[in-house]
Amino acid sequence: MKSSKISLLAAAALAAILAGPAAAETSFKLSAVGSPGTPEIDAAMKFAELIGEKSNGEYRIDVLHSGQAGGEREIAEGMQFGTTDFAILGGIVQNFDPALMIVEWDLLFKNNDHVRDVMNGPIGDEISERLQKNLGAIKVATFMRSPRLLTTNAEVDDLDDIKGMKIRVPEMPARIALWRALGAQPTPMAFPEVVPALQLGTIDGQENPIGLITSTGIDEAVDYLADTKHLYGFMLLLSSESAWDRIPAEDQAMFKEAAAEAAAYNDELVEQSNEKGMEKAAAKMTVTQPDLEAWRAATADVYKQFETVEGFSDLYNRIVEAGQKY
Repeated sequence: MKSSKISLLAAAALAAILAGPAAAETSFKLSAVGSPGTPEIDAAMKFAELIGEKSNGEYRIDVLHSGQAGGEREIAEGMQFGTTDFAILGGIVQNFDPALMIVEWDLLFKNNDHVRDVMNGPIGDEISERLQKNLGAIKVATFMRSPRLLTTNAEVDDLDDIKGMKIRVPEMPARIALWRALGAQPTPMAFPEVVPALQLGTIDGQENPIGLITSTGIDEAVDYLADTKHLYGFMLLLSSESAWDRIPAEDQAMFKEAAAEAAAYNDELVEQSNEKGMEKAAAKMTVTQPDLEAWRAATADVYKQFETVEGFSDLYNRIVEAGQKY
C-alpha cells in the first residue's frame, strides 16, 4: 500500500513537471473617481468581470474607485507617466490636449448617437491618436454620461428667457464664452456653493446632469427645469501605452470586445438613471422642452475664439458636419 501511494505521488510530480509552470496571472489596475452605484463604476466592474471570464482567469483587473488613486488629474498624469494601467476619464483630457475641449463643448453634439458616430469613426480615430501622443493613452471604449440640463428660478421656454440670467457654469473659458453668447451671465462657482446661491438668489440658475440635480437639493432650491440636453457628456475608458503593450496582440481584441460590452452596460444604466431622475424631478418642478436651434445659431461662431488651438477648429467643424444628419 505504501509503495502504491509513493507511485501515485511520483506520477503526479512527473505530470506537473511535464505540464510546465502554471501560467502567471497578469493583473492591472483601473482607476476612476466615481463610486459604486454610478454607471461608469458599475460598468468598470463589469469590464473587470468580463476580462476574467473571457481570459479564463489569465487576466485580472482591480478597480480603484472613489478616488483611491487620486483625483482625475492625478489619474490622468498616471496615464501620461505609465503608472496608471486603465482609467475612466472625462473632460480632464483637455488639460493635456486643449483641442479636446470638444469633449465638453455645449451644444456641439446633437444626441448620444451623434457622440457614438463620432467616437467610433474616423474623427474618433484622430482623437485616439491625439490621446496617445499627448497623454500616452489608448482609447478602448466610450462610456456615455447623463446630458446636462438647465435649472432656473424662472421658466425657460426659449432663448430669450435666459437673457441676463446669472447661470453658474464650470470655470472653463470655452463654456463661459458659450453661455455669454447665449445672452446669459455665466458665473463660475464651486459646486458646494450652488444650492445656497440658488436659495439666496445670488445666481438665477445652474446646469448639471439630472442625477446631481435630484441628489443635491437643486430640485428643492428652484422650481424650473429646462430639458435642454445642451451637453451630451461621455467618458473614455483608456489604457496606458505601457499597459497595452503588456497585452499580446491576439488578446487586445478580447479587451476591446469586453470594453464594448461594458460600454453598452454603462449606457443602459445611464438611460435607466435618466428616466428615474426625470420622473423624480417632474414631481417637484415645472419641466419645459426648449427648441435648441436658436441656441445653436447663437453659439455657432464661438469656436472661432479658439482657432489658435492647434487642431481644434478642424475637429469642431467635422463634428458639426457629422451631426447634420441628426
